Amino acid sequence: MVGTVLDSTGTPARPEAFDSGASLRFPQPPKASAPTATAIHARLPLFSPIFRMLTATDLTKEYQSGESRLAVLKHVTFSIPQGEFVAIVGPSGSGKTTLLGLLAGLDTPSGGAVTLDGVDITRLSEDDRAKLRGEKVGFIFQSFQLIPTLTALENVQVPLELRGDTDAAERARDLLNRVGLGDRTGHFPTQLSGGEQQRVAIARAFVNQPRILFADEPTGNLDGATGERIVALLEALNRSSGSTVVLVTHDTALAERTSRVIRLKDGDIVEDRATGTVHAAPATAGDAR
Repeated sequence: MVGTVLDSTGTPARPEAFDSGASLRFPQPPKASAPTATAIHARLPLFSPIFRMLTATDLTKEYQSGESRLAVLKHVTFSIPQGEFVAIVGPSGSGKTTLLGLLAGLDTPSGGAVTLDGVDITRLSEDDRAKLRGEKVGFIFQSFQLIPTLTALENVQVPLELRGDTDAAERARDLLNRVGLGDRTGHFPTQLSGGEQQRVAIARAFVNQPRILFADEPTGNLDGATGERIVALLEALNRSSGSTVVLVTHDTALAERTSRVIRLKDGDIVEDRATGTVHAAPATAGDAR
């Protein structure tokens, strides 16, 4: 049934089912000789040995509003090293979600460029951007975006099935076990709690071992305790897989658990700082895959 799906993405919560301290057994990234994430500044010089997984250069997004143009993002520039865990914060209307969509290649900018894993995605066609997302990008939505007619296992399989992988079911089942849902693989989304649905979404996002994960308010629809467990899961996956994680959040406490905070206001970056929290060490250019 999963093979026929053409989607491009593709009960009380039981917190004890997930142990955030448990090993998730992802392939370990090469040991980096670079400084820890807290030592990395917003704009890395061209001679830096750190591999920049994501770079936004003079990024602008405008919309037509009547006879005038409304600027949602204004010449935004920053770089994110591989393996960093970054929060994008700001008030409603500051441009956070718009920026996330541009960085993930879900939308195109009015000006500027986005380079993801060495590829200028703003120069790609829509089909080529979709192909790149399938190979290198994971995305977690606030509203989960699970396919209601598929089970938890089948939802996680979708990205692998679309890519033609022959071991999709085995890998999907393994990842659901890692996020504490090994006993819920046959349940449909309506039979799962909000926290369980978000864990299915996280498993789906990580199933193809993405180079970078984008998360749009991943705890926004969850209660505080469940949200804490989702954050712990993202932290564990960031540490064990070495994937870069970029999330949008209104939660300042959540933002402080990342290694770096980029704050937007009225489409501009007004703050870009390290938090002092250490996650996966940034990779050097020699580690780039």
